[in-house]
Amino acid sequence: MTAKLMMKDFKIESIKELTKMTSDSFPINSFKMIPNDGKNFDFKAGMFSSIYIHKDDKLFRSYSIASSPSENYIEFMIEMINGKFTSLLANLSEGDEVFLTEPKGTFIFDPDDERDITFIAAGVGIAPFFSMLRYLKYLNKRKNMTLFYSVKHKTDIVNLTELKSYEYLGLKIHVTLTRDPLDRMWDGEYGRINLEMLNKYLTNLNNRVFYICGGIKFVKDLVDILINSGVKDDDIKRDIWGE
Repeated sequence: MTAKLMMKDFKIESIKELTKMTSDSFPINSFKMIPNDGKNFDFKAGMFSSIYIHKDDKLFRSYSIASSPSENYIEFMIEMINGKFTSLLANLSEGDEVFLTEPKGTFIFDPDDERDITFIAAGVGIAPFFSMLRYLKYLNKRKNMTLFYSVKHKTDIVNLTELKSYEYLGLKIHVTLTRDPLDRMWDGEYGRINLEMLNKYLTNLNNRVFYICGGIKFVKDLVDILINSGVKDDDIKRDIWGE
């Protein structure tokens, strides 16, 4: 019952395909939703909400919010994995009604933190960082920010043009491919994000705040790397799939 507190109805305004399915990657779709009563939930960048397709159904899934808190809609970037819930989402159309719970979570972005910022994302874990960057654009706040973004293939990158549009706010972007073969046309990184890659682009690992979003092993491995390198646990914020 707790998950259904502060639930209200939203209408799907748009559904967009952000990536294409490959032999080993599922597509990521954008679902933009507007509240039927015209009053969006108040939330902070980095939070998540639960989606119910039927109000009285026990079936739901929780997803990070990708839109800025300043918008009058809520956007989710959802990996369409052909599971029980995403198969139902795939059958929805613009104009259909769903139900969202009030946003919550501890993976919260502080736009007033003066420290350097490092975002680390794997796959669809990029979603909450869009919320943070879009909010910074709304606030017109410039930061010293570095994004490490790990994807299997170039075709899995979400909204790279938009990400690059935040460079004027101080964002530096490093995308790494973990499955594509070497390509002389690709000027980014290859392989998993590791200490060597972090040290290549960061002058030091201290006096900064880390935001990490991805699967359990991805996040755990990076947290271990950072802590073993002297980063304080309190300086590492994490959002883990499956928890």
